[in-house]
Amino acid sequence: MKKVLLLSRNGKSKNSLMTYFMEVGGYEITAASNAAAGKGMMVGSRFDLVIINTPLEDQFGDEAATFASVKSDAGVIILIKNALVDNYAVDMERHGVMVVGKPVVKGILRQAILFAQVMKYRIRVLQKENEKLTSRLDSVKTVNKAKWVLVEYLNMTEQKAHKYIEKQAMERRLTRMQVAEKILKTYRN
Repeated sequence: MKKVLLLSRNGKSKNSLMTYFMEVGGYEITAASNAAAGKGMMVGSRFDLVIINTPLEDQFGDEAATFASVKSDAGVIILIKNALVDNYAVDMERHGVMVVGKPVVKGILRQAILFAQVMKYRIRVLQKENEKLTSRLDSVKTVNKAKWVLVEYLNMTEQKAHKYIEKQAMERRLTRMQVAEKILKTYRN
């Protein structure tokens, strides 16, 4: 079940959006009528989708949309009156927020929700790839530091230090990173 945060003033349009999600099914809806409450919910929970129906009780809603985009990996959709879409579209899109004009056509809302979910998935894939690359880079840095420690303390050449770390990793059935960390711990204390 996908978690949705709906920010919308109480009234007819909020009820229509809640009804839409109930009809479609598969969504767990959390609602708030103002940006302050919505921001608090975003900090405390993880949402798959954030929909902001402007204007909110305490602000228009563009700041809440930007906050949602920056502080979460949720897909973010902002609903704005058609007459105001051009005033907000460029800034919102720059922050990765999808802008949908009001009055909302159900088919367009459905497409926007699906697109936001696809983008959220792609963002998560890229985040995982980024984490893997960061981990690899950290490993390479640690192994390089350990090599230079061996060069400094044991007067090895860089090549011998590299071979030593690889040999220790194979013999002890450890990763090069683990061997490097042990070397650093031994010689840096």
